[in-house]
Amino acid sequence: MQISSRLSANARHAVRLFRTAIVVALLINVVNPAAADPIRVVDQRGKTIELAKPAERIVTIPMPMASVVMAIDGSSRRVVGMHPAARKSVQDGFLKKVYPDAAAIPADVVRGGMFTPNLEALTALRPDVVIQWTEPPDLIRTLENAGFTTVGLINSPPNQDVHERNMAIVGAVIGQTARIDRLLGLHRSTRAKVEAALAGLPPAERPRVLYLRATEGTPMAAGRNTYQDFWIGLCGGRNVAAETIVGTETPIGAEQIVAWDPQVIFIGTFDDATPKTLYANPAFAAVSAIRDKRVYKLPHGGYRWDPGNQESHLTWMWAAQLLHPDRVNFDVRAAIAELYPFLYSYSPSQSEIDAVLQLPLNKSMRHYERFAGR
Repeated sequence: MQISSRLSANARHAVRLFRTAIVVALLINVVNPAAADPIRVVDQRGKTIELAKPAERIVTIPMPMASVVMAIDGSSRRVVGMHPAARKSVQDGFLKKVYPDAAAIPADVVRGGMFTPNLEALTALRPDVVIQWTEPPDLIRTLENAGFTTVGLINSPPNQDVHERNMAIVGAVIGQTARIDRLLGLHRSTRAKVEAALAGLPPAERPRVLYLRATEGTPMAAGRNTYQDFWIGLCGGRNVAAETIVGTETPIGAEQIVAWDPQVIFIGTFDDATPKTLYANPAFAAVSAIRDKRVYKLPHGGYRWDPGNQESHLTWMWAAQLLHPDRVNFDVRAAIAELYPFLYSYSPSQSEIDAVLQLPLNKSMRHYERFAGR
C-alpha cells in the first residue's frame, strides 16, 4: 500500500506539471499568437526565406542596411557584422552617440571586391541571416553554397520604390513590420508633400544641380541610374551629370564642372570635403553655384543622407527647400526632433541637430539660415 501510494502521488504530481506546461504554452500563444509560426519573407529575387523566428544575428553587406536594421529594431543588438563603410558611418555620424557599441561591430565581412563576402569571418560570426545584394549573382551564390541563409536585396533601378521594398524585407526579417510600416508611411507622406509643392514646376525653373560623390582628389559625380538622381529630380532639380554619366564612380575634371556650370552643388558625405574645399580651388570661381554661394554639404544623421536610408524623407525636405526656397517650407529641425526618438529612442539636443545638418560647414551658404536653431 505504501509503495502504491507513493506511485499515485508521483503520478498526480506529473499530471500537475503537464497541465501547467500546457497552460503556459497556451498563454504564450495568446500573448504572441505568431510565436510558434515561422517567418516567411520573399526577397528581391522572388525567393522565399523561412526563419523559425525573427533573426537575432544579422550580417549586413549592403552599406545602408546596418543602420536600417538598427533604426527599424530600435537597437544595435541584432547586427553582428557590417560593411566597413557602414561602420565608418556609425563612427563619424549620429549613431555613435546612440549606440556606442556599434562603432566596434566587426567590419571584416567583405574582402577583395567591395561586396565580396569574407566566408571565414562570416563563419566566425554565426549569423542567422546574411543580407546581400543580388547582383552579380556570385555574391549570393557564394554565401548559399557555404550554407548561409541569405536575403537578397536589389539596387537597380536605384529609386524610392526599390528602396522601400528593401526596407520592408529587412523589417520582416527582424519581425518589425509595424515599425517599418510606420516609417514608410512617413516617407510616402513626405514625398507626396514635396510633389504637391512642386506640381506644375516649369522645366526652366529647375536649377542645374551637381551632386559630388567624391570631391577630394579626383571628383566623381552621380549621373543617371543613381539614388541621388532620383531625389534631385523629386526635389525639383535637373541633374547636370545625368546626360553623360551613369552611376557614381566616373571621375570628372574641373573643366567638366565648369562646363556644366551647376547652379547648386551638393557635396556628399563619403569623404571629408566641405564647401571650403571647392572655394579654395580657383578653377571653380566662375561656376554659378560658387558665385551664388549655393554649395552644401549633405547632412549625416543615423546614416549618410546621400543614398537611400531610413531618413531619406528628411533628405527631400532639406534639398527641396534649398532648390526652391520660395515654394517649399519644411521644419527639418522639428522633423529630426520628432523622428529620432522613434527610430533610436534618443532625443537629440539642438547642438546635435546642428551637427546632423552640418550647420558649422553650411551656415555661410545662401538660404541656410532657415536650418539654424531658434
